Amino acid sequence: MTHPAFYDPAQRDPSLGRRPQNRRDDAWIAALLSRVPLGRVATVWQQEGGPAWPFITPLAFAYRPERHDLVYHTNLVGRLRANTAQGHPATFEASEIGCLLPSTSPLELGVQYRSVIVFGTARLLTDPAEARDALTVLSERVFPGLRIGQHTRPILDSDLARTAVYSLAIERWSGKENWAETAAQEEGWPPLPDHLARPRPAEVTP
Repeated sequence: MTHPAFYDPAQRDPSLGRRPQNRRDDAWIAALLSRVPLGRVATVWQQEGGPAWPFITPLAFAYRPERHDLVYHTNLVGRLRANTAQGHPATFEASEIGCLLPSTSPLELGVQYRSVIVFGTARLLTDPAEARDALTVLSERVFPGLRIGQHTRPILDSDLARTAVYSLAIERWSGKENWAETAAQEEGWPPLPDHLARPRPAEVTP
């Protein structure tokens, strides 16, 4: 299979965004990961002698800058734990979505977004102290102002026995932003009527 010369993963870092004007630096990426509480982790199950099955899990997470990792937890058993145990690379995505931007050009219909993609390897935290620390950071990060052991009871060994806590070590990351106020319009085509021309929040349905 051939790739366009301007985007050949064999010749360039596949984590690097293709459009330089939308790329953001490390500080911007760290800031987004520090304020967005929800993301999606992509893992793979590789059946021996068979196909690879990708799987995406939406979940709450926390970025730990001092460790340069992401922590999250899921059910004790399931596809995410099985996939992670195989040791394949993982990919994580977190984003902020603004308004849908209407246009008279089908290819210019757009959306305001800020997003980060993280590339790395995830592992299950089996040491109780390590898992408890990660779960504490995650809880207090997703619920600002809440303190484990002060506003809630402490995390018990019995709690850790009921969940799987993970750390995704960040090896590469990329951030991009496109927050235009309006979309480009088709020259020579009649403008949209007012009720269609207004940007609208992405979560609102017609």
